[in-house]
Amino acid sequence: MKPWRQVQKDLKVTPIVEGAIGGATPLYVERYLYKSIAKSVSGLSCVGLVTMFGGSRVREGDTGQSHSNVMASQSMLIPSNYSTHWQYSGTVDFAVFYFPDRMAGIQDRLRLLAESRRAPILFGDALVGATALQIVNELHKGIGADEGFMEMLAPVMLEQTYRVLTTPATGGINPRHIHFVRLQAVLGYVHGHLAGDLSAQVLADQAQVSLAHFRRLFQEAMGAPPHRYVLAARLEQARKLLTMTPLPISRIAADCGFSSQSHLTASFRAAHAATPAEYREHVKRARIEGSGQSREAAVSR
Repeated sequence: MKPWRQVQKDLKVTPIVEGAIGGATPLYVERYLYKSIAKSVSGLSCVGLVTMFGGSRVREGDTGQSHSNVMASQSMLIPSNYSTHWQYSGTVDFAVFYFPDRMAGIQDRLRLLAESRRAPILFGDALVGATALQIVNELHKGIGADEGFMEMLAPVMLEQTYRVLTTPATGGINPRHIHFVRLQAVLGYVHGHLAGDLSAQVLADQAQVSLAHFRRLFQEAMGAPPHRYVLAARLEQARKLLTMTPLPISRIAADCGFSSQSHLTASFRAAHAATPAEYREHVKRARIEGSGQSREAAVSR
């Protein structure tokens, strides 16, 4: 049975719209709008991405266990073969994106990430929510839906999901913060000296404030401590170098400020559920498969 048919059977509700998205990042999507108290869904044979658009707060988890409180605009990446139990307090409006059986590229990276956590991963991101809503709104047009537009939106939604889930959390920059100009110089220093000493003391010296004061103002302005921001910047640069250059991983580790290749590997695996070598191979394979599909599309024209 197709996983979406299983969900419809478990929910005992018919989606208000459903359909397939083709292209290099194929997905099957359903949108549901209903009012209920509780629903259970069997473990699916594929990875799923659930995105809430509005309605009441939803709790996921069996009674007596810890729950994930899912609110409007939040999303959840659900690993395959994981049964979920949903408790509602009113009307809900959400979409489910089902991954294909055979995955490559960003879909395979998200699969590995979901499997590594062994439980649903809850997150909130405006871009993921907006692209998901745009896709289902396009589906509502029926035969007038722009398939090419949806095929462009799907990889954006998944790539952003991956970035949100693999970048150490920061609250983003608050430009209204009184110390933003001072911190702007510190952030520039971080990105210009990733291979160097970026300890909190060094950054406090750059800001020309005491260490205790620097930690406090950085947390207030950035929503994260200095060391977490530095790690995020180093991992992001490592990801770029793995994707865009043939540099040896040991060289990338040194250039990005990791103490050793094993330090980079451990940090990268914790964030991406894959080693740097595995990640590079995933990206390489996705490009080859993508170029092959482009050639086939050109021939078909």
